[in-house]
Amino acid sequence: MEQKVKDILEKVKVTASMAAEAAGKAAEAAGKKAGEVVEITKLNLQIFDLNTEIEVLYKEIGKMVYNTHTGEDVSAEELDAKISSLDEKRAQVSAIKEKIAERKTSNKCPNCGKDCDKDDSFCRVCGAQL
Repeated sequence: MEQKVKDILEKVKVTASMAAEAAGKAAEAAGKKAGEVVEITKLNLQIFDLNTEIEVLYKEIGKMVYNTHTGEDVSAEELDAKISSLDEKRAQVSAIKEKIAERKTSNKCPNCGKDCDKDDSFCRVCGAQL
């Protein structure tokens, strides 16, 4: 009888060890996902700020173009500088969007909208090609 108890206790020990290992892996995965979400959120905030600056530039450029239409003198250098700044900010937005795409560990299925791993070729839910 004593051997059976020892065997049961050993099985419980092994099961508890496996459960602890699985819990550790789950916690690590959750931590990585949370870090990814925080990083992507920061990048999205940068995009928001740049888009705000872009809208201001659009308004300023539009006003300068309208002033030219009404016959007012507008500095060509100032207009060129604003357009260059606009180009730079749009390029920054594109670069940040690329960073976000690189950091994401999942893609959405175009067919069913479910999350799939970045390396998957087919959706795990509906089987559509990604």
